[in-house]
Order: sequence, then C-alpha cells, then structure tokens
Amino acid sequence: MYAMIRSYSATGSIEEIVRRVEATVLPMLKAHPGFRGYWAGRSEGGAFSISLFDSQAEAEAAHEKVRGIVAANLAELLPQPPVITKGEVLVTAVP
Repeated sequence: MYAMIRSYSATGSIEEIVRRVEATVLPMLKAHPGFRGYWAGRSEGGAFSISLFDSQAEAEAAHEKVRGIVAANLAELLPQPPVITKGEVLVTAVP
C-alpha cells in the first residue's frame, strides 16, 4: 500500500472545505483505480488529508487529479499548495 498525506493552510471555513471535498474530491477518489481509503480533518492552523492506494503509481495519478480539483473548487479556501508526505505503508493495524 502507498499513502499520500497532505497538510493545508486554510483561510476559510473548515465546514465549507469539508462540504466541497465531499462533493468534488471523494467521488473522484472512490472511482480511482487502487483506492483503499481517505480521511480528512482539522489540524492546527488548517486541514489535512490522508489517502491510501494499492500502488505508488495509482496514488501519484490520483494526487494530480486532486490538485486540479482543489485548484478549480477550493483555491480561495486552500490558497497555498499542501505540504506532502508520501510513502510506502509498512505496518498496518486495524481493529
């Protein structure tokens, strides 16, 4: 598995960001090959998201699509590019 973690500085309402992400980002991710999961939340000073894919190639392709969606639909709420942490998942624990 491969993870992509994005940390954003937010200038607008987190609730509005959530609404737009649910309407625009999630449908694309759910249909993307290799998609395994997505989580997003409020952080100190902004927002974050975590997405999991079967492979690095699938994660990178989805990330490019997310960049385009954010630029088209969330630019005024997330004006700065995210700080990205990405890599292979080596340990997994689920209840």
